Amino acid sequence: MLTDKLRDGAHGKVFKILFWVIILSFIFTGVGNYLIPKLDTDPVSVGDIKITREQWDSQYHDQVRMMQNQYGAQVNQYLENADHVKALRLQILEDMIDNVSLNLQCYKQNIRIGDEQVKKAIRNERAFFKDGKFNNDLFLATVRNMGSSPDYYAHQLRTSLAAQTLAVPVVSANSIVYPYEVDALSKLFTEQRVTDIYTPDYAAIAKYVEVSDADAKKFYDEHHDSFMKQANVDFTYILLSLDKLKKEVPLDEAKIEEYYNINASDFTVPQKRECSQILIKSGTKDFEKKAAEALTELTSGKSFEEVGAKFSDDPNFAKEHGSLGLLEKGALSKELDIALFSIKNVGGYSKVVIDNYGAHILKLDGITESFIPKLADIKEEVKARYIDATAREIYANKSNTLTDVSYENPDSLEAASKAIGEPIEQSGVVSLGDKSLKWPLSTDEVQRLAFNEENRSSHINTNVVNIGNENCIVLNVSSYNDAQLQKFDDVKAKALELAKAKAIDDKAQTLLDGIKADVKAGKEVTLPKDVTVAKAVTVNRGDKAFSPYFVLNVFAIPNAENQSSISHDNGKLKLAVLKEVKQDESADAAQYAKIIRSQLVQFKQNKADSMLYLGAREISDISYNESAINVVIQQDKSEE
Repeated sequence: MLTDKLRDGAHGKVFKILFWVIILSFIFTGVGNYLIPKLDTDPVSVGDIKITREQWDSQYHDQVRMMQNQYGAQVNQYLENADHVKALRLQILEDMIDNVSLNLQCYKQNIRIGDEQVKKAIRNERAFFKDGKFNNDLFLATVRNMGSSPDYYAHQLRTSLAAQTLAVPVVSANSIVYPYEVDALSKLFTEQRVTDIYTPDYAAIAKYVEVSDADAKKFYDEHHDSFMKQANVDFTYILLSLDKLKKEVPLDEAKIEEYYNINASDFTVPQKRECSQILIKSGTKDFEKKAAEALTELTSGKSFEEVGAKFSDDPNFAKEHGSLGLLEKGALSKELDIALFSIKNVGGYSKVVIDNYGAHILKLDGITESFIPKLADIKEEVKARYIDATAREIYANKSNTLTDVSYENPDSLEAASKAIGEPIEQSGVVSLGDKSLKWPLSTDEVQRLAFNEENRSSHINTNVVNIGNENCIVLNVSSYNDAQLQKFDDVKAKALELAKAKAIDDKAQTLLDGIKADVKAGKEVTLPKDVTVAKAVTVNRGDKAFSPYFVLNVFAIPNAENQSSISHDNGKLKLAVLKEVKQDESADAAQYAKIIRSQLVQFKQNKADSMLYLGAREISDISYNESAINVVIQQDKSEE
């Protein structure tokens, strides 16, 4: 029988060999390789270097946090759009490829950064300064708060310095701005255009333009978007407001005194330093050399007033002796701030500080040490801070309770209202995009929440969302109506009004087209009765007499006499005919040149940066793992 043959075969040599081959393969490779295929989840490889999904996620979340810190809650609205998230994700990935490609080429060029260079860069980083010098404890705390470690931070800094070693000479060489470039752009910015401007009289045209019901119906049929009744909702809501809680905080003198005693250091008035300066402006010939001479004379014993009178470019030095007054840390630029708070003794001088304004020498005239004022002297400030701190603590507790209870009792807001002692309010009818509603119903946060498809159809409590940093809200949508086209009979008056406005605009266009054709043909223009002309009107860039759109079109006219453009100016069509192009003699050419030069340098630096990264990419072996990239993108969409 078959089973007997199988039993006999199980004792054969071939079976035993196969059995041990399988057992040994399990031992050496693990059973997981037989059950679960190994997936490649790294989205990109650059040469032998893998950009992992974890690294990509980390960079993405860092970027989102930075955007939220800079732009606030509106970033969340941006991230609700799956296409925006995808674009941001892919841009971050491309930036990572740029950096890895450049770092790889640095390594191939044998660019290495030594330990001392890394240490020096860390010690010179302003973020790690305390009392005017590097503070190791602050460095360690800052790095930990970044979610990093000192070794990893140093490694990243080493990589960055290597890239800078390669990039800085290239970028510097390619960001030189030549005088002819600045001159050409300055002339462009200070250009004026002299035009003849033809303006139809819309009021006069309106007197003889007529539209029928048929015209209104035709306009209605062609412009349904203008006659839609917006989608609307009706909901109940609970609003938790920090401002309201502040008004409800009971004032207890003992509590206020206790708050002051616990937080006394927060009321410290910082050290202030009184100082004077000798300023030699950057426009002065050999200003750095003169500053060095001035410092030499000061250190040799000459008085500050005598040296300042000789070297300072401050026109008020003789009267005010270069006094900058009483300053606390951070009141000056970074370089001057460090210089001032590095002077050890009253009457001492700083080293020469060079910046865009020129050369500075600071003298320390006096020190007002930091101190903690008495409670009686700052009673109102302490009271305000006590109220704020107490209200914020109550707000945090109530918002947590609101979140929990509204989730645990999803069918209504009654339980949540009782739990936090805040009333349930009725919204009334809220139309999509209606900004005339009372706050907070008009806010983007509330409208997004109310018109969210799941929220409007489920009739259960929404998530609690923040409105700024000091308010939060939860809704329960009771009814929703889709946007719908209003019947023609109901909007006939509006259709007649809009149809007539279009007919007037069309008539104005026809009149101006005729004038434009005559101008182009070189004919003498005969003005229609409903058109006026303003001759030789000078238009500047940024001219407030016209709409930005009209000015843009005027400066888009080809630079030749009698060239023209028809465009709207604050809702009415106008024809601009170019007569002359000239320069604004009243413009501050030097100021324009200074602004343009700095912007042009930045533009060229960015361009050189881009070309450097592009070059690094072209000579790097970049491999995209499309399936791994798509998995991340699809996961983002599913989380929306």
